[in-house]
Amino acid sequence: MANSRNSTRLNNPRARHAEQAVERALEAILARVVLSGDDGIAVAYSGGLDSSVLLHLTAQFCAARGLPLHAFHVHHGLSPHADDWLTHARAQCEVLQVPFDARKVSVSNVSEHGTEHAARLARYAALGEMSEAHGVRLLLTAHHEDDQAETVMLQWLRGAGLPGASGMASCQRLHALLPESVTLGRPLLEVSRQQLEQIASALSMSFVTDESNTDTRYRRNSLRHEVFPAIERHVSGFSHTLARSARHFQQAQRLLAGLAEQDLTQCRTGDD
Repeated sequence: MANSRNSTRLNNPRARHAEQAVERALEAILARVVLSGDDGIAVAYSGGLDSSVLLHLTAQFCAARGLPLHAFHVHHGLSPHADDWLTHARAQCEVLQVPFDARKVSVSNVSEHGTEHAARLARYAALGEMSEAHGVRLLLTAHHEDDQAETVMLQWLRGAGLPGASGMASCQRLHALLPESVTLGRPLLEVSRQQLEQIASALSMSFVTDESNTDTRYRRNSLRHEVFPAIERHVSGFSHTLARSARHFQQAQRLLAGLAEQDLTQCRTGDD
């Protein structure tokens, strides 16, 4: 497992604060997931910056608590570097002493869904398959604060209502693309990409870079590289504020759902 002494190297206050935020998020997620016996936790590990930091911090967290951890890698074959990324991911897991598994997938129905969505469907299918094979009940992904802001903005551009504007939940019990037995956790949602970079730098982490992340033909990338920087020049901390709005929307959505359940109960019992 990862060496817990690495945490002492995080002298940057923002990096240390981010590390503590991830630990709190993991504790909160685990409080909502019932693990028993040999039930495991897994990190969806691409080998990139975000998932590398998540894997390191989660390995440290699990080692301190005696929790079984796995790393799952999906080889899409869309990049000429995909084989190298697989080799890198396996090697890093050997260093961390985290059990590693990988699946090579074929991205199909691109003409129907588009490359991004088709790859997402294939990725989650593979992650679900590996989760079931290894008895994993909690799958962690490395979506962070900037991803949340992008998701909320994309939903707004689609004309979404409150559920869409709520963005991604930190703990999702039922995910449409995963088996019912697997809960999806996102412990980095209150951590910015800049903080992830600071942690990676402090720990001298090795990670890969996906060249497709700079391709602005994809809407999310165009927001990330063109639209958000322009807004940031006028509204400092824009991404953080947008992600905070998502948390407010989630609270409102939970209140509405609770009221709807009360109304349904009253209808069933015939109470006025």
